Amino acid sequence: MPRPAPSGRGIFLTHAWPWLLGILALTVLVYLPGLHGPFLFDDPPNIVQPISAWLGGQTGWQEIVFGNNSGPLHRPLSMLTFLANAAASGVMPWPFKATNLAIHLACGGLIYALLSRLLSRDPQLKTRARFAALIVSAIWLLHPMQVSTVLYVVQRMEQLSALFTLTALLIYVHARKCFDQGRTRATLIDLFLLLPLATLAAIFSKENGALVPLFCLILELGYFPDSKETARPNAVKLFFCLTLLIPGLFALGWCALHPQWPVAGYSGRLFTLGERLLSEPRVLMDYMGALLLPRGPALGLYTDDFAVSHNLFNPVTTLPAILGLIALIAAACWSRRRIPAFFTGIGFYLAGHVMESTVFPLELYFEHRNYLPSAGFFLAIVGLAHWAGLRLLPHMTNPARSRRLLGTGVVTLLLVLGVATLARASVWDSWSVMAAQGAHQHPDSIRAQMDHATNLMAEGRVDEAQQVLDHVATIQDPAAQHIAVIDTVLLQCMVHHEASPVSVARISAIKGAKLQLPEMLAFEMLGGALNTHDCQGLGTAQLATMITDIVDAAPQPGALIQLWRSRYIASNLYLNAGQYIKAEQQASLAWETGHADPAIGLLLANLEYVNGNVAGAKIVLADANRHIAWWDRRNQELSVKLKQLFESPPPANVIGEPRPQ
Repeated sequence: MPRPAPSGRGIFLTHAWPWLLGILALTVLVYLPGLHGPFLFDDPPNIVQPISAWLGGQTGWQEIVFGNNSGPLHRPLSMLTFLANAAASGVMPWPFKATNLAIHLACGGLIYALLSRLLSRDPQLKTRARFAALIVSAIWLLHPMQVSTVLYVVQRMEQLSALFTLTALLIYVHARKCFDQGRTRATLIDLFLLLPLATLAAIFSKENGALVPLFCLILELGYFPDSKETARPNAVKLFFCLTLLIPGLFALGWCALHPQWPVAGYSGRLFTLGERLLSEPRVLMDYMGALLLPRGPALGLYTDDFAVSHNLFNPVTTLPAILGLIALIAAACWSRRRIPAFFTGIGFYLAGHVMESTVFPLELYFEHRNYLPSAGFFLAIVGLAHWAGLRLLPHMTNPARSRRLLGTGVVTLLLVLGVATLARASVWDSWSVMAAQGAHQHPDSIRAQMDHATNLMAEGRVDEAQQVLDHVATIQDPAAQHIAVIDTVLLQCMVHHEASPVSVARISAIKGAKLQLPEMLAFEMLGGALNTHDCQGLGTAQLATMITDIVDAAPQPGALIQLWRSRYIASNLYLNAGQYIKAEQQASLAWETGHADPAIGLLLANLEYVNGNVAGAKIVLADANRHIAWWDRRNQELSVKLKQLFESPPPANVIGEPRPQ
């Protein structure tokens, strides 16, 4: 007698992992072209330069692991993986990018494992839990928006934080299931030992790992509801009290005692806290639009052209975006019992943006902020689609045919996403192609235009580079206009070895404006060029004086990095011009802010000694030593050399140039 055919659910349960492995293999294939691309953007200062110094014996491994300044906690776990890459294969981009891809695959597998467990508790999706989990993880793995995280090496910080966050969430779900089974001891170990360890690993990869308790709360509300039959365990209540309630009250108390703290960081931005809060609903709605309908070439890192919302009607999309976001939150809350996948997905997505899309004075828009949160968005879409399908299917004349069409549609969607990601990864194979495309798609992006101009200069296409700079000068952003002026002089000095008086005078005209990081970096490049090349019409001392005047007139606190580091640039320019007194004055002003790198203190001590103030030099050296971190071998060694030098009578030559970390 023939056996009955297994149910569709049984077939899928048997073959779920092979399907997932196939999706992972497809992900590898579509990313392969981009693995051969170069280091980009923030990769050199964060990875290439410090690791090259370590490989050359100029610094210790401790400086690599603990000395990164991308975040307040220095992200040591992420930096340790970069160090491991370099130890195995040197500073070659391919192994670094391949490691990023491997982490991406691991995150995709964890998303599948997490969702398959959660959706088994979903009253609507539990019979198709693994199928739905596979669809969500496949869309997440193959979506083209992830390219700018996976192939941008430094964004491994975001990836590793996601990896350990997902691990922590799996531990949480396991703990909750242990409670259902009466295994209290295992639950306590999970909640109060293993989960905190995974959370710390996420935090030390990137600070937004601190959102783990908030993610756990979303999962708790969505799939472990409190009821008369299943009361919420006291250990779970204690967990949220310790990880959310108490830290939240502490943060509120801190803000009450330091009311200026939330707005202090905005002195370095061209938008206010209020403008950021008005802008972020538009940012979130734009993110979700790009997740639903990827915009192809418009995706990428050149998003610094996103317009600031100045009020509810400027731009006109501000109020609709706010109302749309409120409506989405209301719909998610309404669906908590009816469509838990939609509630959990939207809650997870918005929770993932709590740190980077709210009050902190970060740039408005970055795609990589959607890396982990997008898994929640895709869960919400799949849950909503399934809910709608259950209501439409009984009204269809041929349900079986509709199911086949649905399956074909899912496969087609994944193939389309794969092709789009393949196209994006191919662009990432070449910085010049990516910059040219970015400049075309984002005409108001300063980064895109300047990268394009840099590549044109490297190719010897000087006239075209100048045309790009002329275009940058027309962008309605003060920073863009300032950079165009500075880089025009740089182009003249590098190509013609002569700066026109009109162009030089335009640099002086920056005086009185807010100084941003891009201007500081432009001054750094121009100063470096003048220190190594002669340029008729502009000398090092002249540029130093212009920078000093611009910093003095900037309506910003001197503690901002763009101000004290600009003084450091001016100090070195004066130093190379032999004007030691002026060099000391600028180094002193930078050091007095209390925020400058210890290397500035060492430079100041050196200059005071050269200028004959031995006692003052020793005082500054002692002060600098108190700020040198235990891992900072370069500055420690330089400090020892200075101490030895100070035992000999002045004057003496400057022994070296300390470099800020």
